[in-house]
Amino acid sequence: MMAGALLDRLPGASLRGNPETAVTGIYHDSRRIVPGQVFAAMPGEHRHGLEYLGKALERGAAAVLTDRQPEPGVDAAWITSPRPRAHMALAAWALAGDPQRHLQLAGITGTNGKTTVAGLLWAMLEADGRTAGLFGTLEYRTARQRLDAARTTPEATDLAPMLAGLVREGGRAAVMEVSSHAIALDRVAGLAFDVAVFTNLSRDHLDYHGDMEHYFEVKSRLFSELLKPSGKRVVPAGDPWGSRLAAEPQRGDLTWGIGHGDVRAVNPKLTLDGTSFELVTPAESRPVTLPLIGEHNLKNALAAAAAGLALELPLDAICHALEAASPLPGRLEPINAGTPFPVYVDFAHTPDGLRAVLTALRSVTDRRLIVVFGAGGDRDRGKRWPMGEAVGRLADGVIVTSDNPRSEDPAAIAADVAAGVRAAGGDPVIVLDRREAIARALRAADERSLVLVAGKGHETEQEIAGRRVPFSDAGVIRELAGGQA
Repeated sequence: MMAGALLDRLPGASLRGNPETAVTGIYHDSRRIVPGQVFAAMPGEHRHGLEYLGKALERGAAAVLTDRQPEPGVDAAWITSPRPRAHMALAAWALAGDPQRHLQLAGITGTNGKTTVAGLLWAMLEADGRTAGLFGTLEYRTARQRLDAARTTPEATDLAPMLAGLVREGGRAAVMEVSSHAIALDRVAGLAFDVAVFTNLSRDHLDYHGDMEHYFEVKSRLFSELLKPSGKRVVPAGDPWGSRLAAEPQRGDLTWGIGHGDVRAVNPKLTLDGTSFELVTPAESRPVTLPLIGEHNLKNALAAAAAGLALELPLDAICHALEAASPLPGRLEPINAGTPFPVYVDFAHTPDGLRAVLTALRSVTDRRLIVVFGAGGDRDRGKRWPMGEAVGRLADGVIVTSDNPRSEDPAAIAADVAAGVRAAGGDPVIVLDRREAIARALRAADERSLVLVAGKGHETEQEIAGRRVPFSDAGVIRELAGGQA
C-alpha cells in the first residue's frame, strides 16, 4: 500500500513526505521493524516511541506514525495523528488486508471468566466444523499456530497479521478476550464484532480506571461502538451491569443465567467431579454434564452457550463442547501430585474471583479448605483488604504470601491482605516466600483437607523488584509433593 492510500484510512491524520512511499506493514517495537514497515512511535507511560526512531530507521522503516510533528532530517514519510493508538490499529487492519472482514468476530469482556468462556466458545465453533482462532490470556491460536500470550488482548500490530494468517488457513471465526485496557488503549479500534459477551463486573484495575463507573463505561464500548449494527449482545439475566448494557433491546440479544434467562440451567447438581444440569434454550432443551467445578463455571458455560446460539451454532455442537471441556491451565485446575488430598491452582486475584472459587469449593466438599494467596504490587491497593476478607470468611486455613510484588515491599502488601483476613475472623499466617508458603500448606494438609493456591494460575514467572523470576504454582506443587514437601 502507498502511504497516501494508507492516510485515507486514518481520518484526521496528516502526511509529510512522498505519498507514493510503499509500506508493507506496521509495528510498534523498533527492535522488530523490517524494511518497508511503518514504525508506530506511540506515547507510553514512561517513554515515547520516538526515542527509538533511529533504531527503527536503521532497520529499514519506510514511514513513521506518531502523535508528534516531523523531526528534522528524517527522510521517511511521516504521518502525524491526533489519535495515534487508534490510527495504529486502523493501519494494522488495512496493511494486513482487512482480514477481520472475512471472519465472524466474538468478543468476551468482564472482570472474571473471560478465558473460560472464550475457550468454550472456541471449542463449540470447532465442534461445528468452523475453523476458528482464539486470542486471550493463555494463548493466541490460529488453525496452524499456537503462541504464548503476551497480554490478554494483543496489540493490533500483532493481532492483524495473526488474523490474516487465520484467514489464509481457512478460518471462519475469531474468539477474543477483550480487556478493559485493550478498549481504553484502542487495541481493537476499528473492529466490528458480530457477538459481544459480558460475563460480570467486580472490583479490579481501579488503579487504572479510577472507579467502577469508569471501568464499566470502558467495558460498555464493546457493546456500542465496537459492535456491528446487526451484532448481538449476550449478557447475564438480572445482572445490574448487564441490564445497563442491554437497556435498549435489539434483535438477537440473548440473556443467560441459572434458573432464568433466554439460555438457562435448570436443576443443577454440583459435585467435586463436575456439574450436571438441564440446558434450556429458546428452541429446545438438553441434559448436559459439564466436567468443570462450581457455580461460576456453570455461569461461564451458560455465557458460552448463549454466545454459540448468537453465532447460530447447532445445540449438538454446543453441548458436545461443554461435555468435552476440561479445566484450563490455572482455572480451578486440579494438580495431580500424588498427595492424599486434592490440590487446585486458580487465577483468582480479585475479591469477587476469590469469593467465587471458594464458594464453588464449599458447595461441593466438606473438606478443610487451606488457601495460599497474595495480592499484586503496583496495582489497585484498595482491593487487598476485600481479598483478605473474602478468604478469611470462606477458608479454614489461610497463608498469605507474595504474588507479583513488583516494586512494592512484599511485607507491606501482605499486611494489607492479612488485615482483611483478620477482619473476617480468620487467623492468617504470613509466609512471604511463595515456595515456602506452598510447602507449608502441603505440610498442614491431611486426608480431610483441600489446598487451593490462588492468584497466579497459569503464570510461570513472579515479578519482583523489576525482575522476572521463573515460578509456576503447579510446578512447585508437583516438585514439593514429590519431595515430601
